[in-house]
Amino acid sequence: MKRSAVAAALTATLLTGCGGTTVTTTTTSAPASSTTTTTTVPATTTTVAATSTTATTSTTVVTTLDIVGDEAFTTQTESALQLLAGDAAVGYAQVIAYIVTIESVVAGSGMDVFTKTYLVGDETAFAPGFNDDDQVVWLAGTIVHDSCHSRLYSEGEEYIGRDAELACMVDQLAALESIDNDFFENYVQGLIDGVDDPENAYWNDPNRHW
Repeated sequence: MKRSAVAAALTATLLTGCGGTTVTTTTTSAPASSTTTTTTVPATTTTVAATSTTATTSTTVVTTLDIVGDEAFTTQTESALQLLAGDAAVGYAQVIAYIVTIESVVAGSGMDVFTKTYLVGDETAFAPGFNDDDQVVWLAGTIVHDSCHSRLYSEGEEYIGRDAELACMVDQLAALESIDNDFFENYVQGLIDGVDDPENAYWNDPNRHW
């Protein structure tokens, strides 16, 4: 993926390259045409039940989201969702509203807006070169980003191309700011600032990992 000089270091590292249990997450706070890939990871499906209770009401809303992948992918995705639920409530609400399934694929990440399935390549789920915590943060931000593509499609808006990517990066940045990860905040902010630079137009790269 081509990037500006500011993003080159991150790009180099990122591109280097279930058991049927139910997980409950409790919190008191309160993207492109369908991507296809020909290779998937043999996996079972885990349903995550996400329970959100607001501080001002006693209403509990339970939403299910399917995770399709091996044990490592399922654990990583559950951790990312729990991080969003606890630290980025607005982004999390968008995720559970506009994503039905998060599915592991070997390579190539993107949102199938027609089935509300976020296809996640290995390098997006487990960002090479970063520690375990940062990998979870990166995945969490991309989940919010691609839920934005699904939302735009559901609202009848343009969901691919420059303007859609800009909108979804803004949502991603907001989630990262809530999580408070300066490195990824600065990276995504750089992409936003350089959205009209052809070197930053990752959405035009057929080999992108995200």
